[in-house]
Amino acid sequence: MYELTEDLKLRKITKYELDGIDEREDLLVIPPSSKAGPCGNGCVFCYLLQNPSDMVYKVPRHDTLNDPELENRIRYAREHYDLWIRVTDTSGNVKFDKDRVESLYSAGLDEIQISVHTTKKDVRARLMRNRHAGKLIDLLPFVAEHFRVIADIILTPGYNVDDIGEIIEDLDSMGIHEVRLFPVGVTRYNRFGVRPLTREELMFVKRVALEKDKELDIKVVIPPIFLALLGEFTTGLEPLDIEPNIPTYILTGELAYPEMKRLFPRVNVVMVKNEFFGGNIGTAGLLTGRDVLKEVEKLPEVDIGLIILPELMFYGDMTLDGWRRQDLFTRILVEKGYIVETALEPQEIPKVIEKVAL
Repeated sequence: MYELTEDLKLRKITKYELDGIDEREDLLVIPPSSKAGPCGNGCVFCYLLQNPSDMVYKVPRHDTLNDPELENRIRYAREHYDLWIRVTDTSGNVKFDKDRVESLYSAGLDEIQISVHTTKKDVRARLMRNRHAGKLIDLLPFVAEHFRVIADIILTPGYNVDDIGEIIEDLDSMGIHEVRLFPVGVTRYNRFGVRPLTREELMFVKRVALEKDKELDIKVVIPPIFLALLGEFTTGLEPLDIEPNIPTYILTGELAYPEMKRLFPRVNVVMVKNEFFGGNIGTAGLLTGRDVLKEVEKLPEVDIGLIILPELMFYGDMTLDGWRRQDLFTRILVEKGYIVETALEPQEIPKVIEKVAL
């Protein structure tokens, strides 16, 4: 799987960067560029509207389709790479009509992933806080005639949870090829009264999704984060019988903690609670330096030890709360005596341990 960066170079990406969903190996994702204009929405679940004020990693609310150079990027990819081309990060609410669909098709686009959320026009308008958001629903069958379409749904109580079966049926009747169901993430800073799904709601959606996947032509995907909230997520890997010869700790988020404990029964696995965002945010990729340090402070001082952090918590060389990678590593080493390494995937951890602690 690949991403076409703004300077028109390919970057290898992992499934953990694509919501943990297994993707085709020849997938080329074209993300938003710096030229992409605003999305025009104010979604009640938008993570950008739920961020702490002291978060240093700022991302504008943009839409991939709101980019005058998008077709040129697609043409370049079609000309230079024999890959399956997908456009992501769009709600289809700006610069999207039949003429634009045909323009993208002529440029060589294969697949488009759209944040649809519901097939009810009035509900979509309220959910996205955009009075024009319902227009996309009428356009979807035409879009599906030109591209393979993935419809993303952020499951939000009070908007699209109770009628999720009907929504999936509607999407199937429109010719949509795939739907992905993501439970809403809610931080302590949400100001629109959105709440996380209850376990009962998660179980209801899962049951309906599995039924519709069997009954209909549309592919219904339940992402790993959904299963993690139910305590059902597994990597499918066998537990690893590896025992370090120095004090070693694997730090991870709340959602991955049970699976990491299963995979590494002879290694200390520490769950880091996300106090920075709060709410139901528990992914390893949103951990911050300050929350990691809170857990490190509880560990014993050692002459030499090893701490393994998730690589996904670093955005370039910095955490979301402004800790530079080397500064964080140095503080942990100086104050507690632990060498710090990172791993992008669980499969990398044995290699890290072998290099440092065996």
